[in-house]
Amino acid sequence: MALTVVLIRHGEAENKRFGETDYDRELTFKGASALAEAFPDNLSLVNTSRASELWVSPAVRARQTADIANETLDIDIFRELKCLYEQDQQKFLEELQKTNADTVVVVGHIPFMEDMLARLTGVYMGFSTGSAAAVEIDDAYVSTLSTSPIRGRLLWYVSGPVV
Repeated sequence: MALTVVLIRHGEAENKRFGETDYDRELTFKGASALAEAFPDNLSLVNTSRASELWVSPAVRARQTADIANETLDIDIFRELKCLYEQDQQKFLEELQKTNADTVVVVGHIPFMEDMLARLTGVYMGFSTGSAAAVEIDDAYVSTLSTSPIRGRLLWYVSGPVV
């Protein structure tokens, strides 16, 4: 078997307002609407018939994106991971090593999504808002993710919706 990791960049976010932190930025109305329209087709490639988990950055825009994605995916296990906001690749890979899921859908930010895709596959692709990519990692290599440059296989990439 294999572990499938689906990386999704959050949708279009509002600009930071005076007195607001980056963490609190929300999706724009247009950004949320574009995701709601695009995700049913774009995420139809995700196989959630097996054990699946949805991991998300605690930033508001990422949680909102995850909620919209989950309207299509209907995943019961939802985990908020600070390492996704903090861009901590090592901690993220350690979490992947611990999971019992067959599919992990991850909603986060750039450059993390781009960097993780490159680290797992050797392929660098830019992630516009709402973009998604799926990587397959053979189970034999999952236990070494945080310590070796194991390459997964890029299954697919879908560009985010135009806002």
